[in-house]
Amino acid sequence: MTRRWKIALITLASAASLAYLYDPPWIGDVTSGLRAWEEDPPGTRFRWTTGRGTFFIPSHATEMILPLRAVFPGPNGTAVNVEVRDDGKLVGTIALTNPADWVRTRMSLRPSTSHRRYQRIDLSVSRVVPPFTLGVMTGVVETR
Repeated sequence: MTRRWKIALITLASAASLAYLYDPPWIGDVTSGLRAWEEDPPGTRFRWTTGRGTFFIPSHATEMILPLRAVFPGPNGTAVNVEVRDDGKLVGTIALTNPADWVRTRMSLRPSTSHRRYQRIDLSVSRVVPPFTLGVMTGVVETR
């Protein structure tokens, strides 16, 4: 095999790898800053966030319902605020005023202009509780 063919094959393999990594099919299952799934006594599935959490939803979603529960109040009994971003753009801030209540917030998402299968959702919690760096409880997200 000549040197040109080797270079061509390496270039082709590199391009195919980059195309695959641009929109990997497994990214929908990837999370960051979210603990393992648990279930509270009434049977509600949830997972704890840390100070920041990231998960992915289908890119064709134009709306999501995000269930959150603070469990612990903010400093001096204030509300716990959760900032929500869609692919880096601010969607809104959710104030969790009663730590014991689940708050199911319906959020409109901007139409996706990319050709990717998933879009990234970032959560930023205004406070965490030591020693385990607990943020808020996040329930199962619904998309439409």
